Amino acid sequence: MLFIDRPDGKKVKQAHALNAVMPYMMSGRNQSAVYYDKDIDVEAALLHVRAKNACLGPKHEIPEQERCSLFALVLAALVRTIAIRPGLNRFIHGRALYQRNEIAISFVVKQKMTEAAPEGSAKVYFKPEDNLDAVTHRVNKAIAYVREVGEGGDGEEIAKLAHRIPGAKALVIGLYKLLDRFNLAPAALLRVDPFYATLFFANLGSIGLDTPFHHLYEWGNASFFVVMGKMTQKEGHRIPSEAKHHCINFKVTLDERISDGLYFARSASIFYRLLTSPALLDLGLEEAKSILEKGNEGSPDRMG
Repeated sequence: MLFIDRPDGKKVKQAHALNAVMPYMMSGRNQSAVYYDKDIDVEAALLHVRAKNACLGPKHEIPEQERCSLFALVLAALVRTIAIRPGLNRFIHGRALYQRNEIAISFVVKQKMTEAAPEGSAKVYFKPEDNLDAVTHRVNKAIAYVREVGEGGDGEEIAKLAHRIPGAKALVIGLYKLLDRFNLAPAALLRVDPFYATLFFANLGSIGLDTPFHHLYEWGNASFFVVMGKMTQKEGHRIPSEAKHHCINFKVTLDERISDGLYFARSASIFYRLLTSPALLDLGLEEAKSILEKGNEGSPDRMG
């Protein structure tokens, strides 16, 4: 690497010895992948979304960019989890550990909810202090932009340009990899490439599919892939057996080289608590952090 730091991250100079050695033991993200599977009760989240939208007025009068959704709420929970647990916002590059400069989440946007409809990728940047309203606005704006631009968005336009030039694909990709290897890849390209992100998110529940475990991409530097499945009804843990609650299955693939198991477990607990107590997403970051960290003391995983 010609430069220690990158346009999208800074090298972690005080990494623990094991974190420093692991990239030499496991060179690829999929060699280092850990898989996590969890069903989460989203009844409270659904009620919170309905309440947020009810405050905005009749459904047909709510501006598209302001309308809250379960998708936006889940992303808000992810953003807040990462803001509270910044060790999640790291990646391995060139056998070194980097702290990402910003929180960035990529996801696929369908032009229409049909099988034949084209799709494109959105990459959204968030601020650590973003609450549910801020995340909702950013996500809805990004979705509207991808649907307006058409198939693929900005990243697709770059790929199309390389594809049109005869023999350019191997040359362009090879040059890009070389520049990236030496931390010289243009910041403008890294900013729009959806695979250079904190995580890639797939909402398969929106098209009625179950959740598979997804591989991590060797291209780019995303350390997580999160898949959200379709909604099901299950008996609640703390309610009469005949009562049913809506649940969603989440599957997470992560690069274990960026942190340790206890850190991941406590982070998963925070994500769970944010989804089951969504009012925390309306609070300021520091207030929510104080409440969550008190509840997390002494327990690596309170997800019961």
